[in-house]
Amino acid sequence: MKDLYQQDLVEMIERESRNFQIWTIGFPSHPDFAEAYELLWNEFGPHGGMERIEAVRSFLLEDPYEPTAAGTFMRYFLLVAKDDRGNILGARDGVVLLNQAYDSELVVVFLSHIVMKPEARGTVLSYWMRIAPVELAMQYVNDLASMGKITVPAPDNPGRHYGMKVNLAAEMEYFAPDDPISLQRILFYGRGGFDAINPRYFPYRQPDFRDPEVIRATGNQPVPFMMLLRRMGRERQASIPTDEARAVMRLLYDDFATHCLPEHLEGSLAAVLQQLETRQDRGSIELLPLPTGARDLHRLRPLFRYTAFTRYYPGEPDTLAWLSSGVVKKIKANPRYLEDQLAKIADALEVRHRSVYTSRDKDLEWVPRTKYGRR
Repeated sequence: MKDLYQQDLVEMIERESRNFQIWTIGFPSHPDFAEAYELLWNEFGPHGGMERIEAVRSFLLEDPYEPTAAGTFMRYFLLVAKDDRGNILGARDGVVLLNQAYDSELVVVFLSHIVMKPEARGTVLSYWMRIAPVELAMQYVNDLASMGKITVPAPDNPGRHYGMKVNLAAEMEYFAPDDPISLQRILFYGRGGFDAINPRYFPYRQPDFRDPEVIRATGNQPVPFMMLLRRMGRERQASIPTDEARAVMRLLYDDFATHCLPEHLEGSLAAVLQQLETRQDRGSIELLPLPTGARDLHRLRPLFRYTAFTRYYPGEPDTLAWLSSGVVKKIKANPRYLEDQLAKIADALEVRHRSVYTSRDKDLEWVPRTKYGRR
């Protein structure tokens, strides 16, 4: 519970808890592997955003206690949530990353993909699926330290993450008013304590995960995304040290290098590292807070897809495709297009009915207790 962000606790109190268990899939022959991978692939694979199945199989077979050539330790995880009858309700995958040559105290938990089945949406399960990897990460850190492969500042204090800095990282589409799913995800992560690294200095791209032969035939097509971080225990800090941001980027791209060709990564990696270099003298990068509801939707302005694409990703395939969808005409016709859309979204969020324990008996009358019994 201590690893949950404060807003998560509020949400969990307001929503119904259900009986479920979270399981780790540790090998490709696990009976739940096929269904878990299919869930993730069907959601992210068609758009080139999910690793190929042979890559995921190799992740599960690799020795996580042997570093890469760059010295990065990685532990891939694939989780499934099940109900009390053994039915899979959702899946999440990601990787724990650390390289003490980059940052001696940093652990990055990259939350790659998550899918919840319809019957599990709107429950607290998604919150547990977001925080469960922290336990895996701390066990991994403990194992590496016990084997003498890394050093930790506080080896006898697991409750404080062994003194390590833990960053939860997630990539996300930039905000667009005509993309309600994107908005839902942004609000979800905003309520969970995540910020976006200012894309002016961190123009992140998700690599093209398609088969290399397909990429050669159609061209490399990395996707412009914003990089979200929850810096656990440091959520109130409004900036991130430039060196820490650089370490996050290098760790993520060390992960991608295990299944993507170097020539498909170099340009996107260099674009971020070059921008970070321009802030080296300042020592830090601004973190942009995400909205949590109707009252702080103004936080979406610097993350508006039109603004980000035209400023930080000009001329790229995704930029050109989205700009040709008609949004430019809308903005030219109405200079207040973004403000008007934010107002509509705020109105919709304000009137949305929120009920406690929504699947329980709504006709049951609540009778408050007094000191002497029921009124």
